[in-house]
Amino acid sequence: MSVISVKFAVFLLLAAVLYYTAPSRWRWKILLAESLCFYLICSVRAILFFCITAVSIWYAALRMDRINEEYPKELAACEAEGKKMTRQEKLELKAREDKQKRKILLLLLALNFGILFFIKYGEIPCRILNGVCAALQIGYELEYGGVMVPLGISYYTFQATGYLIDIYRRKMRAQRSLPRLTLFFVFFPQLVQGPISRYDELADQLYRPHDFCFRNIRSGVELMAWGLFKKLVISDRIAIMINAIFGAPEKYGGCYLLFATVFSMLQLYTDFSGGIDMMRGAAEIFGIYPPENFVRPFFARDQSEYWRRWHISLNNWWRDYIFYPLTLSKTFNRLGRHARKLLGEQFGKKLPVLMAVIVIRVINSIWHGATGASILGGLYYGVLLALSFYFENTIKEATVRLRIRTDCISWRIFQTVRTFLLIAAPRLTSQAQSLSDGARYVKALFREWNPWIFFDGSLFSLGVSRAQFTVVMIALLLLFAVSLLQERGIVIRESLARQNLVFQGAVMLCFLYAVVLFGTYGSGYDASAFTYAQF
Repeated sequence: MSVISVKFAVFLLLAAVLYYTAPSRWRWKILLAESLCFYLICSVRAILFFCITAVSIWYAALRMDRINEEYPKELAACEAEGKKMTRQEKLELKAREDKQKRKILLLLLALNFGILFFIKYGEIPCRILNGVCAALQIGYELEYGGVMVPLGISYYTFQATGYLIDIYRRKMRAQRSLPRLTLFFVFFPQLVQGPISRYDELADQLYRPHDFCFRNIRSGVELMAWGLFKKLVISDRIAIMINAIFGAPEKYGGCYLLFATVFSMLQLYTDFSGGIDMMRGAAEIFGIYPPENFVRPFFARDQSEYWRRWHISLNNWWRDYIFYPLTLSKTFNRLGRHARKLLGEQFGKKLPVLMAVIVIRVINSIWHGATGASILGGLYYGVLLALSFYFENTIKEATVRLRIRTDCISWRIFQTVRTFLLIAAPRLTSQAQSLSDGARYVKALFREWNPWIFFDGSLFSLGVSRAQFTVVMIALLLLFAVSLLQERGIVIRESLARQNLVFQGAVMLCFLYAVVLFGTYGSGYDASAFTYAQF
């Protein structure tokens, strides 16, 4: 079921009516039934994979919770007998219990990420095996028929494993009700493309009955309309142009590829953030507020700030569950000690952090697509972020020595444009399937210098007319204006809510009419094809 369809609108309307008309104590159960119904409609043949994740995580969390309870119980038992554990005995007891939990955790991580890897990348081991057989002249070829990708498998896998790691770390108690925990995993507005929520942030909102509130309905619809605008009016129309260019780099070289690289970043942002806005708006209709996933990333002044603003829930997941454990691990601590001896105190001290940053960005690129070009792009982002972190103080000192004013708008603009261009660079090879394919795009970029295409109407031959291109530019200016107001602390929806109902209704009708009038439709159009819904 496409989230940009009449079917989804009807489903959402019926779901809201059923939710608010049900008795309060039944509302979370109604929401669970609606979410499971949505999942079955979209991905009925893949329900087995979801069930494996939900049941295995639920059971493992209960087992860990019981192990967590043993430590204070044994301490209390010793005190009741008039004994007192020594510090060493306490450490040994805790280490023994942590070892038991670690076995459970590693088994469940292997199971669930193994399923995710098999479904998304099962073809890769087959290709490797077939290549080895061909090299050894073994007459054997393994065929990979493919597996239907379950709806939202990446998102519910990350949420489920994050929940389990939090239980392992004793951050909270395990949820004993399987249906309640299932609702956290399968809540339908966040299932399509996130955000990746934390149990302690979202669970109470899901289980608490919410009374009907017109303000929630209005606010949710407004956010959904804004997401629809970004998706249909901006993203899908830009996609037509950049697909034409990336599809024929030999024909569209030079400045065509420069244009496609920059606008590809805008297309990705409006596609992904538009989809997130729609899903967060749908959740708000039920009085549930998932976390922000984008905070105007193109206003970032440096690399680290950009990643704090872009796909926030995923980057926070990498930070809390991979980055911190890596930097605090024995292996990275040993690496830091050796580096301080060999490379000096300053560099050696930072090396473990720099290596962890690079590892995270490479893992992130593999999650987005296990191609050579994608992995190289992840390495580029990792090295760029590591350099930004390492030379941060050096750059600040240089600006002071060179007497560069950093408290003016021109410096802010320079930082913002520089960060955007550095982040956008790998989008040049975003559609490359291999390193050699990526090299083809790079060669085409430098093959010719043709800046006149920006002035002679050549861009209007890419499947988008002059009028449609004008619509895109006006829409981008509107997006920039709204983002600028938000960056200055103005909450647009709250400002609109303070106006009278007639004015609010007129604004919404005009906006929805503009989306319908200027949205991209037509032959071959697939409104369901959100970029990040594929992950």
